[in-house]
Amino acid sequence: MRIGAHVSISKGFPSVFDEIKSIGGNCAQIFSHSPRSWRFKDPQNVEEFRERYKKEDIKPIVIHNSYLVNLASMDEELHKKSMENTIKEFETAKSLGIDYVNIHPGSNRDPKIGLRRIIDSLNRIETDVYLLLENTASKIGSKFEDLEYIIENIEIETGITLDTCHAYAAGYDIVNDLDGVIGRIDESIGLKKLKLIHLNDSKFDLGSKRDRHEHIGIGKIGVDGFRKIINHPELRKIPKILETPVDQRRGFKENIEFVKRLIE
Repeated sequence: MRIGAHVSISKGFPSVFDEIKSIGGNCAQIFSHSPRSWRFKDPQNVEEFRERYKKEDIKPIVIHNSYLVNLASMDEELHKKSMENTIKEFETAKSLGIDYVNIHPGSNRDPKIGLRRIIDSLNRIETDVYLLLENTASKIGSKFEDLEYIIENIEIETGITLDTCHAYAAGYDIVNDLDGVIGRIDESIGLKKLKLIHLNDSKFDLGSKRDRHEHIGIGKIGVDGFRKIINHPELRKIPKILETPVDQRRGFKENIEFVKRLIE
C-alpha cells in the first residue's frame, strides 16, 4: 500500500526522499514554493531529484498548488497571478519529472460563473503533466458533479484527489455508506479517474462544510471509518497522502504507523 505525507522542501527538493523515509512513507506531496506567496524560486538540484526519483521506491510525488490560487475569481489581478502560478507549477513538475499537480478548483459567489471561469482558465494551459482536482468541503468542488463538469469540459488530462475530511464535511457519509459514496464517484467521474486520496480525519461533523483536519482516528470519521476506507477493495491501491496536524499529540510518523496498524 502507498502511504505518505505532505513534507517540506526547505532543505531542497532531493531532501523529500529522506524526509519520507524517516516517517515510514513511500509516497509524498510537496509545495514547490511557499503556499502563501506568489514568489517562485527556480528549482535547484533538479538532476539529483530526477535521478533519485527514478531509483527510490517513493512514488508518486505530487505537487500541491498554492493556497493563494483561485482560477474561479473574477478579480482580474488575482486571476492573472493564479494563472501564472498554475502554469509555473506545471513547468516545475515537468522539470522535476513529477507526474501530478493537485489543485483546489477555486471559489466564486456564483458557482456557475466560477465553474465556467475555471474551465476557461484550464483550457488556456498546455501541459502533459496530469492535473488532479481536489474535492472541497464547501462551495465549488464540494459536489462530485462539479469535478465531473470541469473534467468533461477541459483538454488537460485530469483526474481527482479524494480528500476524506473534505468529503465528510461536504456531507458524503464515508463512515456509514462508503460503498454508496464510491458508487457516486464512479457514476459521475469514474473510479479510473481517482488517482490520489488525502487521508485526513475531520474535526467537525458530517455536512459541517468546515475544512479542519484531525489526526487519523481521533476525529469524526474515526478508527472504524478509516479501517473501512483503507481496506476497501476499490481504494487499497490508490496512493494515500496524510495532511494531518503536526503537534504534541502526533506527527506524520505516528499517523502513518497508526494507519498501517489498520491494514487487514
